[in-house]
Amino acid sequence: MTSPQRIFGPLDHSYTGWASAALAIGRPAADLAFQGPEAMPVTMSNHSHGEDWFELLTRPLWGLAAAKDTVPDDLWAAYAETLARALDPADAWYVGSGGGQRLVESASVGWALSLAPEKLWEPLAPKAKDVVAAWLQEAYLAEPADTNWHYFPVFAGHGLKRIGVAHDPALATAHLERMGEFQLGNAVYEDGPGGRVDYYNPFAFHTYALLHFKLCGDDRYVANAAAFARKFRSWFAADGAAVPYGRSLGYRFAQGSLWAALAAADVEAVPWAESAGFARRHLEWWWDKPILGPEGRLTVGYAYPNDSVVEQYLTAGSPWWATKVFAGLLAPVEHPFWTVEAAVPEPVVEPHKAARAVHVRDRGGHVTRLNGQAWHPWARNGQASYGKFAYSTLAGFSHAAAGPGLECAVPDGALLLSEDGRHWRGREDSDEGAIDENGVLKIAWQPWEDVLVTTSLEAAVDGWHARVHVIETERTLHTGEGGWCVPKPGHVADVQDSQVIVASHGMRSEIIDGDSGREAALIEPMQGTHLYWPSTVLPVLRGVLEPGKHVLKSLIYIGSEV
Repeated sequence: MTSPQRIFGPLDHSYTGWASAALAIGRPAADLAFQGPEAMPVTMSNHSHGEDWFELLTRPLWGLAAAKDTVPDDLWAAYAETLARALDPADAWYVGSGGGQRLVESASVGWALSLAPEKLWEPLAPKAKDVVAAWLQEAYLAEPADTNWHYFPVFAGHGLKRIGVAHDPALATAHLERMGEFQLGNAVYEDGPGGRVDYYNPFAFHTYALLHFKLCGDDRYVANAAAFARKFRSWFAADGAAVPYGRSLGYRFAQGSLWAALAAADVEAVPWAESAGFARRHLEWWWDKPILGPEGRLTVGYAYPNDSVVEQYLTAGSPWWATKVFAGLLAPVEHPFWTVEAAVPEPVVEPHKAARAVHVRDRGGHVTRLNGQAWHPWARNGQASYGKFAYSTLAGFSHAAAGPGLECAVPDGALLLSEDGRHWRGREDSDEGAIDENGVLKIAWQPWEDVLVTTSLEAAVDGWHARVHVIETERTLHTGEGGWCVPKPGHVADVQDSQVIVASHGMRSEIIDGDSGREAALIEPMQGTHLYWPSTVLPVLRGVLEPGKHVLKSLIYIGSEV
């Protein structure tokens, strides 16, 4: 497996450089999709094979439509032909109606028709135009899941308007009004009733609001997007990494799409030197990661190909939602987004109460997220993605694997409890946490009916954070608490009675027990559980608690120095 840099060369942060990058990332997916559903790789998915193929076909359009003048005519011709076949009920490649999962991709189609009708619509024969229009009308009328999906018919409507097909604008208005009902305050949305606050805020709610404004001038949610962007700065490390947290991380550099959408909409939420800097560094961070297959197509995974760290709905076509970052190409070549000198972010401690988190950018430029949100039981790996106490741009995080022992449970960023020392529970039944005036995050959780844990989290800009757990238990419990993983190859460790220091690949990870009587150890988590590295080592603290009240204190460090 290889990286975009290895296959496509260094990333040029000019307008033309990004346009070339959009084509480089998008074309390998399109070329495969043009061969039809049978050419689509089989991946684990809760959708049909045809729906998976439709993702592969349509999702690159988020970037290709914005870079339309760089995309060669032969590619556009193949796109127009293949889309017409996919939407034709009489064709063997027909993907199905515009409802269900296809509704998600109708937004890609509507977006592309809005920006490039001369490429995708005008070359079609009259019968093919009828087919495309009818399918998009069906999508516009479809009932979405009660989440950010309400934006998808809106974008289908933009496509219909651009190609001159009649539709009732009141439907789009109703969807947009429903979006407003998901606001939690402080420019933050929950993704549907009881949903999580995660990257669906920046790469869905706010990005769609800005692109909707770009297409039609409706600015009803632009102020929210700008306000969120000012908080969103603290989610990014100085090297461009976004703190990995929540579901759908397999969409990769979609994490940075809000910065590009601000440029597309010409909304200066933060100084252009900052938004341009975050966008450029973020794409650069991904550009040298081994995220491509030998054919140049994005793989399923995060920082390397790995099906086990993504959700049940991620397919071989899904990762091209990352190309939403190239919406920035709607900003003209003379825009400051392309010409300004990038600003470098400073250390910060920023509570974000509506997101139930505190983000800390340390003096090394790395970000730690102290997390109050509870787990997400629906999504595969939801406990690891949402329920850990801390997440890191430098050290990433791990998912659990089936099997006994801490090596499978992988408690990085977490405290796990067990009755037998083999089978472990983390923070499942939990409140959402509260942040006090000093930025300390306190969380109450109850892994068993007769076990109550209250956890306090506090971080500083020197790379350390502190955890204090007050545990009231009526049963004997084994405890396993983890610091941060580092790559296993070449690591050097110093394991003492109550402290572990391990260095690897220019990083130092450390955990110290605060007079709790726990034993320090270094474990080797199950291979393939980590988002960043295939094999890791993890400093942990282990102990046994008898029934009663206990206080466990620990200090955890991650930094670039060795």
